[in-house]
Amino acid sequence: MGTPRREDGFTLVELMVVVLIIGILVAIAIPVFNSVSNTARGRTCQSNQRLIEGAAQQYIAATGSLWGHAHRFNGNGSADTVDMLVPNYIKVAPKCPKSGLYFYVDEHGTVTGDTDTHAWTAGHGHF
Repeated sequence: MGTPRREDGFTLVELMVVVLIIGILVAIAIPVFNSVSNTARGRTCQSNQRLIEGAAQQYIAATGSLWGHAHRFNGNGSADTVDMLVPNYIKVAPKCPKSGLYFYVDEHGTVTGDTDTHAWTAGHGHF
């Protein structure tokens, strides 16, 4: 007879299988999480664009004009555009969920995305 074997705990092979299964689940979950995250950022961007465009349209209705040419709307507070809209038409300047920079607002109050500063995803940008 040999020495008795102890049978408590897990073998190295069992532990490796568990780690492998966890690794596979993580590898599947990360792309799904990134996709959901990008979709949420895109929808936030579209919502912010609508908010800015609505405020610009209200400004046009109240003053009769907006500005003579397109201006960059910067979520960090560029003075030429934001001062006209905040706080009377927008409570606070919205921040871009990706870069902090936002849109161009033309003389008609139409808002379009700034494709140079965004990693654009489906539904992110023009609307």
